Amino acid sequence: MIRKIQRDWIFKLIYEDSINKIENLDKVLENHDLSEETFIRDSINSYNKNYEKIEEIVKNSLKKRYNRLSKVEKSILFLSINEIYFMDIPHQVSINEAVELAKTYCNDQDYQIINSILGKIVRS
Repeated sequence: MIRKIQRDWIFKLIYEDSINKIENLDKVLENHDLSEETFIRDSINSYNKNYEKIEEIVKNSLKKRYNRLSKVEKSILFLSINEIYFMDIPHQVSINEAVELAKTYCNDQDYQIINSILGKIVRS
């Protein structure tokens, strides 16, 4: 499976986790026929392990605006921050993929907000 599709799945799983906490990752991956996708498994495990740190990074960057983000926007940001800080994915790659996800799943201009937030986080 190509990385772009894997990221799409990771985004969907992070979004699902934001609505209903995923208790058994193996079962969820098996249900979606993703058991063999190590990048997805590693990414979700990293996200779960570092959730509080990721949330703190985003909250510190946005202050009061954090609560106005949709779950979709937060899921995209969390995916990208996890990749940049905890998975050694180059920030340019992760930000570009986050923008593409936002263009697919968010409102018309929200991709610009995602790009701006991630750029601000990376620069700080």
